[in-house]
Amino acid sequence: HRAAADMFRRATDRSSAFKDYAEAVAAALMDGSTMIGRARTGALSKAAEIDGGPLSVSDQWVVMIDPAGMSAERAAELEKQAEAAQAQLNPLIIAVDQADDTTSMRLVAAISEEGVNRDVAGHISPDAFPMPVDDIPSPAEEEGRQFQEIARSEDMATTVRDITDTEDRDGNRVTTYTMMDGSTQVATEYIDQGLPSQQIYPPGTSRVLHSDKNGKWISETMTSPLEGGGTTTSVSWADGTRIVMTETPDGVRTGSCIAADGRESVLPDEFFTDPIPTLAGGALSGLETKAGQGIPRLTSAELDKVKLGAKWGGPAVGLATMAYNMVSADTLHDAA
Repeated sequence: HRAAADMFRRATDRSSAFKDYAEAVAAALMDGSTMIGRARTGALSKAAEIDGGPLSVSDQWVVMIDPAGMSAERAAELEKQAEAAQAQLNPLIIAVDQADDTTSMRLVAAISEEGVNRDVAGHISPDAFPMPVDDIPSPAEEEGRQFQEIARSEDMATTVRDITDTEDRDGNRVTTYTMMDGSTQVATEYIDQGLPSQQIYPPGTSRVLHSDKNGKWISETMTSPLEGGGTTTSVSWADGTRIVMTETPDGVRTGSCIAADGRESVLPDEFFTDPIPTLAGGALSGLETKAGQGIPRLTSAELDKVKLGAKWGGPAVGLATMAYNMVSADTLHDAA
């Protein structure tokens, strides 16, 4: 009889401990859900308000300028508005982050509370539940604010706000693509000047010169026909990195990359035969790229696909993307 009574007492104690444990965990989850929901509603409401105008909030909570054609003055005005909107949104993002952290800490505390889990599942250390890593850095820290600034700057540097199409004094077609941040990519298509002495580049050459918003040269990409047939495409960056590709009339393709420190690497066959990354080809770069069908080349047909408001990294970024995982990846990435 006494043994049976002790057994029922222990069962009652364990049931009571489990009830307390479950209630503590449930309370932590319910309180956390309410707290996170309230903070998230505030952040989403502000994001929706921002989205209602000429700005938008990305999946990473960065305020961007909606892509469209506009003047330099309008772009500068919207950049200031984006910075101001980001400053208003950040406290709400931080509130969501803090609510999430508080919920996590309370949940761990409930699970590991002395006298509860020991009777239910043995001792559980709080260290057994490491805090999850944030997908993006919090704007509460300098790293998070820098992340937002860099993301916005990169977006502006790859959004076309103005396109002008003219001819230079020699009759060559010159198309200037001005980005949201004021940087430019100037495409020139060279025609036959009649006399070799007047010909800067072979007729049919296409060239894109990329400069930053201060006019500083970033890169130059060029596709030219070779004497006797064939084609060559090259890209040079300001740090000295250079990629050169050649295709002979009978379709033999070769290429090399010369890094800023002078190291030279031969481009593997896969560079010309593998499927082309989306960023590298088409309207995102101005390059004509067909796997297994010739070297990448600048063409007016592809450049003409770049429209106002388009996202356009330019041909140098496209070629760097293609070579990134093949040779001198870090150098090419930094150069781009």
